[in-house]
Amino acid sequence: MITSLQSQPGSTGRFRRKEDLRLVTGQGRFADDVKLAALCHAVVVRSTEAHADIVAIDTAEAAALPGVIAVLTGADFAADRLGDIPCESIPAAVAGNNWKRTPFQALIARRVLAVGDAVAFVVAESRIVARRAAALVAVSYEARPAVVSIEDALADDAPQVYADAPGNLCFDLTLGDVKATEEAFSRAAHVVDVATRQPRVIGAALEPRCSIGWYDASDERWTLTTSTQNPHSVRRLLAENVLRVPANAVRVVAQDVGGGFGTKGRLYPEDVLVLWASRRLGRPVKWTADRSESFLADFHGRDQAAEGRVALDDEGHVLAIDVTTRHNLGCRLGPATGVSPFLTARMIVGPYAIPAARVRLQGVFTNTRTTTSYRGAGRPEATYFIERAMDAAAQRLGLDPVTIRRRNLVKSAAMPFKTAVNDKFDCGEFEAVMDKALRAADWDGFPARRAESLARGKLRGRGICCFVEVAAISNERMEIRFDPSGSASILAGTFSHGQGHETLYPQLLSQWLGIATDAIRVVQGDTDKVSHGGGTYASRSLTVGGSALKGAADGIVAKARDIAAWMMKVDPAEVSFQEGMFSHRSSNAALHLRDVAKASYAPFGFPIHLGVGLEAVGYFAATPQNYPNGCHIVEVEIDPDLCTVSVVRYVAADDVGNVINSTLLAGQLHGSAAQGIGQAISERIVYDGSGQLFTTSFLDYAMPRSHHIPPITSIEHSVPTSTNPLGVKGGAEVGTIGAPPAITQAVADALGSPIDSAINLPFTPQAVFELLARHLNCDRRRTP
Repeated sequence: MITSLQSQPGSTGRFRRKEDLRLVTGQGRFADDVKLAALCHAVVVRSTEAHADIVAIDTAEAAALPGVIAVLTGADFAADRLGDIPCESIPAAVAGNNWKRTPFQALIARRVLAVGDAVAFVVAESRIVARRAAALVAVSYEARPAVVSIEDALADDAPQVYADAPGNLCFDLTLGDVKATEEAFSRAAHVVDVATRQPRVIGAALEPRCSIGWYDASDERWTLTTSTQNPHSVRRLLAENVLRVPANAVRVVAQDVGGGFGTKGRLYPEDVLVLWASRRLGRPVKWTADRSESFLADFHGRDQAAEGRVALDDEGHVLAIDVTTRHNLGCRLGPATGVSPFLTARMIVGPYAIPAARVRLQGVFTNTRTTTSYRGAGRPEATYFIERAMDAAAQRLGLDPVTIRRRNLVKSAAMPFKTAVNDKFDCGEFEAVMDKALRAADWDGFPARRAESLARGKLRGRGICCFVEVAAISNERMEIRFDPSGSASILAGTFSHGQGHETLYPQLLSQWLGIATDAIRVVQGDTDKVSHGGGTYASRSLTVGGSALKGAADGIVAKARDIAAWMMKVDPAEVSFQEGMFSHRSSNAALHLRDVAKASYAPFGFPIHLGVGLEAVGYFAATPQNYPNGCHIVEVEIDPDLCTVSVVRYVAADDVGNVINSTLLAGQLHGSAAQGIGQAISERIVYDGSGQLFTTSFLDYAMPRSHHIPPITSIEHSVPTSTNPLGVKGGAEVGTIGAPPAITQAVADALGSPIDSAINLPFTPQAVFELLARHLNCDRRRTP
């Protein structure tokens, strides 16, 4: 439940989500629902070794099983000379060519680098037969030593994942002003050391991935139906890098998609395999992951370690930070593997006026699954470090956590503000946001609640997190087309996989053009119908897609004005438009936009110079980006007998610019907070020392449940940005950013423990037991 304490100017209130009835009544159409004639089914045989040479693959018994169509291996794939999956997320402006590129073939022929690598592809008449046959494929390996953790990979005597990546480093870069940072530390009154660790997690979308490939030899076209959040990117990577064909020879279709969170954002090996197998076999091929396979095959998120120093003066003003962040990239670079490391470096100073910073950025190869951007992508990692640093500094100087933040937050009068790592905040009222959160959280009333918890045998603590993130990226194209009946279609380059675009875009268009939302249809996800698109990630849809849609709406009005003027036989300059009506200034003549749209298709008498039909295209690019910010405050209770952590209060004050639809915004806050809470108290991907994956189901990987999520009090503090015509900022990732550091501080506060590297995520019962034993000298009922 979310309680909204206030509405801000610019909010258009709460609207029911248009798509929900279809989805919750079983009328959604997901990739796995697609049925094609002569469809066959595929299962991937995956490596059981973390690092090994493939000595031999015996497919004879599997191929002989009735119903098996083909058993394909990495040697077959290599023989067909398809290209690799590329990495396109290492910024050339920062890294240049100083990074290791990795081969990433969809089917491995020689050396596996992680448990779960695809080594054979079994295609059969049914999925059951394919699974039986896959179990009969015998793969012989010659094992090599594996490295799993960042620390093990960077050890002097560590086995090397790649011979030409010494030290298992993909990149080792330094950003910021080294000289200014050193000078600040030389005059610091206090230097505080900080170390943090982000666990590896998985997106765990409600819908596992599914891919259906069909190669039509009659027109030499490839069609991929898949559960992606970025269809046009998948098409481009397939066409340019893997298939090496013109983009118009490839069609990618995404229908309803049950969650993505960044981990469904780009091309996967299975997308390639179903298309390749279809061309070989002349039939459509379908692959669907089960949940355990998703843990093995989906790209993972987070898995970062940071250590650094903070320089402060006697009053607690931060003079500089010097930090090294190390990111576990996994065994190969996926298309978006570089996103999180480089965004971490960009946002490492948080919302604070820190004059100088040096950031050393290391990408580390290990024998684990490839990592990618996961909800927040770098901003949670950066925020976690700087907020823990603020907590440690406050403890050293004897300040409370609010005071040290207030002294260092960027002041609104300083906007626009350029950070020590060269980001430029265009606007924001960081201190006002924090003050709203403090009031809503009843910060001063906490001692009474702590005493009440203690009377029940519980340890209560509170935590605060101030953050700023960067949102929206790339460009977007949105098109509006009216049909001869006067109804409109929006051809969206963004892609909704839970965000509510079927509600949001018609709401905006109705507001701008004065037509009923029921007369507006949203078309997305089909690269044959939508010519260009950037998909949905990085909180970009409303900023970039919505702004492009505004441009298209303005284009509709401009074109329709000329048509209306011709219909009224007046000068277009004398025609005004308001609430769907064109009116002549000096007469009573008036026409509704829908009537104008109908007239534009008239087969006779309509002047051809006005074109045929009514349509327009809008464009927008997120240059510059925008900077959502917020302050989240939580209170936790620790049960010292069960060693469990419960989040009992959650207050979120957020500045996401103008609020267009508060219902959708509340959903984004609640979902992101649930994921942030999950990461803080339970979620973690675990490999053993040999690279075997221990967490392969929800029995092992502890997802948050409904009782873990408290009622959330939400406060909007809207400071519109001028970086886009809607004045909006991103709002989809605030909870994954704000929850983990706030919960960590609350746990430390409940235990009365020092801020050190022993306090880290996730706070499982085992971790809490160890903290209680360490910090309370085994007296689990001690008053903090």
